[in-house]
Amino acid sequence: MEFIILIAVFGLMMWMMSRGAKKQRQAAQELRNNLEVGNQVMTASGFYGTIVDIDGEVITLESTPGVETMWKREAIATVTEPPFAVEEDEETTDEVTGLAVPDDASALTAPTDDERDAIDPEPVDRPTDENDDRRA
Repeated sequence: MEFIILIAVFGLMMWMMSRGAKKQRQAAQELRNNLEVGNQVMTASGFYGTIVDIDGEVITLESTPGVETMWKREAIATVTEPPFAVEEDEETTDEVTGLAVPDDASALTAPTDDERDAIDPEPVDRPTDENDDRRA
């Protein structure tokens, strides 16, 4: 009689554990079936991206503008925002020269003589092979 109770308790524990795992699998499958273009997602490996195309079981993610990667639908773990702020600057400033650098090349012009002198000072004399004392 004790043996039957032990088997029943063990069977109940196994059923409860498999029931929880089944619910998790169903929730993950439902999440993957409800993915839409424009969702921000994280893959199981921790890759963050925005869905730009869904083609059956293949999902194309864009991590940064212009960088697209293809993933299997099963690789998507969650729909979430990236844990960092993405900032898009119109212009960046070059730390060396302090000049504003536009995103496109249409605004670039040839530098004036004053700007050229500020950017490129006169060349420094460098030792030639004849004056190099390190060679013996």
